[in-house]
Amino acid sequence: MKRLCTYAAVLVFAAQLMPVYICCGQESQAAPVSQKAPLAAPQPPEHQDNRGMNLLQLIKDGGIIGHIIIVLSFVAVALSIEYAYTIRPAKLAPPKDIAVIKKLIRENKIEEFKKMDQRKMSYLSKVVVTGLNDLNCGYGAMIQAMDDASEMLHAQIARKVEHLHLISNIAPLLGLLGTVAGLLRCCNAISQIRGAVELQQLAQGVFEALVTTAEGLFVGIPALYLAAVFRNRMAECTCQASLIAKELVTALKPSEKVA
Repeated sequence: MKRLCTYAAVLVFAAQLMPVYICCGQESQAAPVSQKAPLAAPQPPEHQDNRGMNLLQLIKDGGIIGHIIIVLSFVAVALSIEYAYTIRPAKLAPPKDIAVIKKLIRENKIEEFKKMDQRKMSYLSKVVVTGLNDLNCGYGAMIQAMDDASEMLHAQIARKVEHLHLISNIAPLLGLLGTVAGLLRCCNAISQIRGAVELQQLAQGVFEALVTTAEGLFVGIPALYLAAVFRNRMAECTCQASLIAKELVTALKPSEKVA
């Protein structure tokens, strides 16, 4: 799972460089054309400057909306790394906590749980402590309290993962917004030109407008995949931790009287 999360996080970061690869491919395809016509007249300097396209130029063409999408991509990478570290069995149900809980229950030191710092407790410890607080109300009430605590903690983790899912929805929409704004600027500029409009000018304006759409998709698609991966991982790990918590307190279950 660690390896999968690492690869996915790298995929989100590498997706930001895809427009550069596309532009490089376009430049490599344009090179043979210039070799076939060596006798053609040289182009003006303004046209020669627009041949190449690098990462800085793409970022500039994306405008403010493109910058926001790039920031969201780095936020998605940071969230992916954080989820890969926190949403795992060793973090939600550490073996050290399992050993300590077993020892305290076996020695009937229930009051020791109340002295623990809940801010530093794991998912497993919080579920067990919540159940032990209702131990005086009976074993059934204790199990019900543990189920309620498990659902509450599960919801807290789910709200964290929802941030990544939100980025996967916002990034493509921001890309579409940037494209619409770019096309509006392009159409406005063309409407103010007197005479015939060159096709190259129109294509350049449309290209700059579509940069944000490409950025939004390159960020949104991997983020959507990662959100689904971590959501499934969260459900699996929390369910496993809840089952371990119930197994730990079975020693407190009162024995049934034989008739």
